Amino acid sequence: MLRIDNKVFAPMITRALPVREVEMEVVFGTPSKNCEGTGVCLLTERLPKRHIITCPHAPVIIHYPPGRELIFRFIKSHLTEAVVEQYFNTNHFLVEEAFRLPLPLVRRWRLPVRLVKPGHYLLEEYSREWRLYIPF
Repeated sequence: MLRIDNKVFAPMITRALPVREVEMEVVFGTPSKNCEGTGVCLLTERLPKRHIITCPHAPVIIHYPPGRELIFRFIKSHLTEAVVEQYFNTNHFLVEEAFRLPLPLVRRWRLPVRLVKPGHYLLEEYSREWRLYIPF
């Protein structure tokens, strides 16, 4: 599925919108299956470089254009081959079970939801990153 923005470029900007971006760590999997399965098991602060966990995980940059959707940006050079093969091999990202967004993030950005529902979410590949779109 290809995302196309049909809005016309407006040459005059009336006010600057705040940049809402944070770097976090995604632990992949299904929460009730001890991180087996597909989806997001946990979204947390960045893990220290020498911190070892057995579940597949990767750093993510989360962007929130106010009033739109969450955009998860996964930098390709930070993903292992196993993670790419398991979670980034189609144009959608399957979330088998709902997962919670961190409460400090929900409060800071005044997000309309705390729980991301199960479903298929749009996944786009770019030259240096994958983008996962989570609409509200």
